[in-house]
Amino acid sequence: MPLSDDHDVHLIHAYLDGELDVMAALAVERKIAADPDLRKLADEIAALKKVLAEKFPPEPIPPRLRSRIEATFALETRQRMPNWAKIAASILVVAALSSTLTGIALRTTAPQEIVVAELFDAHLRSLMAAQPTDVASSDQHRVKPWFNGRITQSPRVVDLAAQGFELIGGRVDVVGRTPLSTLVYRRREHVISLTELSGRDQLDLPFDWRAENGFNMIRWSDRERSYVAISDLNVNELETFAKVFRGSAS
Repeated sequence: MPLSDDHDVHLIHAYLDGELDVMAALAVERKIAADPDLRKLADEIAALKKVLAEKFPPEPIPPRLRSRIEATFALETRQRMPNWAKIAASILVVAALSSTLTGIALRTTAPQEIVVAELFDAHLRSLMAAQPTDVASSDQHRVKPWFNGRITQSPRVVDLAAQGFELIGGRVDVVGRTPLSTLVYRRREHVISLTELSGRDQLDLPFDWRAENGFNMIRWSDRERSYVAISDLNVNELETFAKVFRGSAS
């Protein structure tokens, strides 16, 4: 990456300073992971920030200056004191409206859409964690027993490394207040979360594929089991993953 690419440099600074939202931060992380020059630059910037923070720690505000600031702020606050009775009445009105609208939203949101949102949230949380798994292993005979006692139904775990989808572990995701098994696979630098669903509402998700914020989600069912796979892989590769998973013996 040429060092004259100011856009990437600004993004790295914003990422290291925690100024990006979740989706933007994930995009920068993937870009850094895929570009050795960018990764080197990010390491150099992070090291420089650490040195500057150590050599130039923030200085406390002198007591006299702090007192003057607090006195000035208190004076302005008293001069601009609002009518608390009116504010209290406004708060009561807003609270009543908010409660009513929240109740309407909860009643009109389909249970399936809540499940979809919670599945996306679980995948994003796993990407932000130190690792996307609770048990890290490529051995299906270690991952499968780990779920014993943690969920009610033992998941189907298959090794797909030969097909280009490496098993890296598993975790428990809570969806609709129900603990569910999620297997985690990797395709190059892309993480795939595969959750096995249970329950009538969760089995009846009204789609086979959907995209949201750069992530793809596909759903399929095998007899009594229903699955949802989520990844930033392109949809064709994610469908290939579903196909080889369905066709592999556990």
